[in-house]
Amino acid sequence: MATLTPKQSTFLQHHVRHGMNPTASARLAGYADPKQSAFNLVHSPAMIARIRLEREKLFHTDLATIATDTLKQVMESEEAPASAKVSACRTVLEVCNLLGKHSQTTGANSKDLSSMTPEELESVINSLESSKASMAKVINEEEQTTDIVKD
Repeated sequence: MATLTPKQSTFLQHHVRHGMNPTASARLAGYADPKQSAFNLVHSPAMIARIRLEREKLFHTDLATIATDTLKQVMESEEAPASAKVSACRTVLEVCNLLGKHSQTTGANSKDLSSMTPEELESVINSLESSKASMAKVINEEEQTTDIVKD
């Protein structure tokens, strides 16, 4: 992918990470004619590809973490209504492909949550916890810094 100019990088940062509209992003990036520059940038195939890539990164990092934390808070909250807890549980199970049309499970785990017994629900939860534990790995920060792509 082509390297962006400093102005293009700043535009991209404001537009994707900060959720600003294209004209405001171009203005903050220092373009002389922000409205025209914004139009040209968001219609450029190279910039469209970069915007998509940056949004995908944002969705898979920051927003996925926030969404996961929110679901966990709802499921653990004493004050949350039961319907919100069940909805959060269902979302987590669907994302993990343990429930729904993409589910890889059979037997009790493929039943609708509302029709599961407490023991079956406990089994699903234990399965999720085991799966989560098996995916965990130690991250060495020193190795991570050498893998960062510099713009």
